Amino acid sequence: MDKSKLLLVVVLALLVGGCGQMDSLPDEETEKTPAEMDPTDLPQIDAFQSEHSRELMVSTEPVAEGFYLMRSKIEAFTIWFPEEAVFMDNASGVDGDHYEKLRISYENKNENREYTGNFQYQYGGNAKKPERILDNLRWRWDFEDEWNEVEEEESRILYGIKEVAPNEYVVIGYKVSIKQTPQVIEFVYDVGCVNKQAKGCEIHLEEEKQFALQWVKSIRFSGTRSNGDETDGE
Repeated sequence: MDKSKLLLVVVLALLVGGCGQMDSLPDEETEKTPAEMDPTDLPQIDAFQSEHSRELMVSTEPVAEGFYLMRSKIEAFTIWFPEEAVFMDNASGVDGDHYEKLRISYENKNENREYTGNFQYQYGGNAKKPERILDNLRWRWDFEDEWNEVEEEESRILYGIKEVAPNEYVVIGYKVSIKQTPQVIEFVYDVGCVNKQAKGCEIHLEEEKQFALQWVKSIRFSGTRSNGDETDGE
């Protein structure tokens, strides 16, 4: 074999070998979800340390100061999770892909403050006639005032506030999807003192209202059901 042919064979061999090596390179490691990570590597708060809520957390990066992103079990919506709070698994649950309930609670004896956020998602049913939810809330909480309304780009919030006892308030209402109907989330935010008889039991209504509304506004409907079907138009 002459030198030119030998050189050609060597070059081809190198090219084939190089391609083979590139093909054999391992795939880039995909980022793990919180559920796949070692709990010791996660933020040391209940949302990530509890096995019940860890699988619902989207990322270890906060979405705002004091909040992390949680995705509902049926993947119907996302909501901010307060880093100080606890996920109440025994009071949460799902029914198929059309109903989900979340309960998130907080208690701090030192500051003498506690709250509970109850969120109930519905697809279809009452979601088509959300006024039924307001009627039910009005009856359950003996609420007689007018509802307040907040318009968002893709949703609408109606809410009311009531003092149910000295230094105990509820913010009640619903958030309904405008573009991805029929989807609605009923919410009840109940806040008060851990020890109502202790000195210094004082709940600031305006601050609590803003906190509750920030929480509700953080909700984003996914637009799809858990099986991947579009919700629009059903």
